[in-house]
Amino acid sequence: MADANTVSNDIDTSKVKRFVISLLPDERTRAIYLSMFLESLKQANSCGSNKWSVYYENNRIRLVVGGHIVFTIQRDFVSKIWLALDRNLLDELKAEQDKISDSENWEWDNGKWSSYKRISSRNGFYIPSKNHSYIWPVIRRFHFASIHEAARFVLRRDSQLKCSYDLLTYLRIELGEDVPNPDYRDLHGANPIQDLDEFKATYDKEPETEREAIVQSRVGQGEFRNKLIRYWKGCAVTGCDHLGLLRASHIKPWRSSDNIERLDVFNGLLLIPNLDSAFDNGLVSFDNEGKLIISDLLTSKDRDKLGIHPEMCVRKLDARHVKYLEYHRKNVFRKN
Repeated sequence: MADANTVSNDIDTSKVKRFVISLLPDERTRAIYLSMFLESLKQANSCGSNKWSVYYENNRIRLVVGGHIVFTIQRDFVSKIWLALDRNLLDELKAEQDKISDSENWEWDNGKWSSYKRISSRNGFYIPSKNHSYIWPVIRRFHFASIHEAARFVLRRDSQLKCSYDLLTYLRIELGEDVPNPDYRDLHGANPIQDLDEFKATYDKEPETEREAIVQSRVGQGEFRNKLIRYWKGCAVTGCDHLGLLRASHIKPWRSSDNIERLDVFNGLLLIPNLDSAFDNGLVSFDNEGKLIISDLLTSKDRDKLGIHPEMCVRKLDARHVKYLEYHRKNVFRKN
């Protein structure tokens, strides 16, 4: 496992690194828990790359599949794992269910989330110990079946937006393994995974460090995000400085930009989520003075709900932003 202090200099990766270490301070325990989490994540991805999301908050890390939380690493007095198991398969394989029930590693959840009705699950808590190599394969069988059941349902938009790409990057570095990214399409049909696959054709033309920076800029991470944070120091419009909430948004879309433009700090705005989504989908734009332009497609009722109003403007626009804003107004902004 990579040393926790050398995982990354990236701001977001450093944040999730500190979070995971506080959640799982013991290195050996951390390796086991994260490896299990990655197993479940890959299983979810095998059901469809648009079926799952991961995020971290408070004292837990979660995997959501088809609108159902299926795997949670949480810390109360001790670190433990909450898992959804398939009830139908448990009832069918009674002897295997008894192995789980009899294990000192397992405790059935008797609280509010003891089961799901929509996917017929039975849920519980698992703490790996010396018997992990024996009991985990038994539990995993029912857990994976539950993931497949959950994947029959659509992942909600709010779960897509909540996905923590910095957590995926951290897992990739910490475990030294391939970690999939989800494949969500926005209202224009933009596909980050397809964009990155197409970019691979130019890999041999770019130095390795620049390739990684360009890839990370596509998902709003890495040095591109760091540049925007250093420049804007908060949301470019509202001034909100809660960095965990802010998104690194390209003004001229990533797909339409060349590799220099993809990393250009002046081709980016750091925005709160509602403005970022409206901007990416062409429902708002900005004039060359930074004043907000609102599409007729965004009703006054929706503007009020989103907290978007005509008086908004970009706080410290530079002349070097202008060419990108002109592109956005001409090619992305939707007038009607």
